[in-house]
Amino acid sequence: MRVAKIAMPAGAVVALAVVAVVWFVSRDALDRAEAGDCLTNEGNLIFPDMRVVGCGDSDAQFKVIRVYPDTKDPSLCEGLSDIGFNEELDRNRHRSDRQFVLCIDGIKK
Repeated sequence: MRVAKIAMPAGAVVALAVVAVVWFVSRDALDRAEAGDCLTNEGNLIFPDMRVVGCGDSDAQFKVIRVYPDTKDPSLCEGLSDIGFNEELDRNRHRSDRQFVLCIDGIKK
């Protein structure tokens, strides 16, 4: 029995691996959250560590109502949502130098 070998150029294999890693790392990036996205807190109330999850996921805790880029003022969410969550992401934690406020509501289960 003969087994056919499929040859792929080494560059193509490396390129595919890089694309897969970038997709996996960025898929739950908080700095890409948009209105309608859902979040989970993997930290605690004092040191939250929010990440984007599917709204149908069992660990979805919050829903993003509005996003305010380039600010750290959670008072912008007053009257819009339950919570104004502000974040300043640095390169070491989430690969971004952005600051923003997410207006979020708790998801009732």
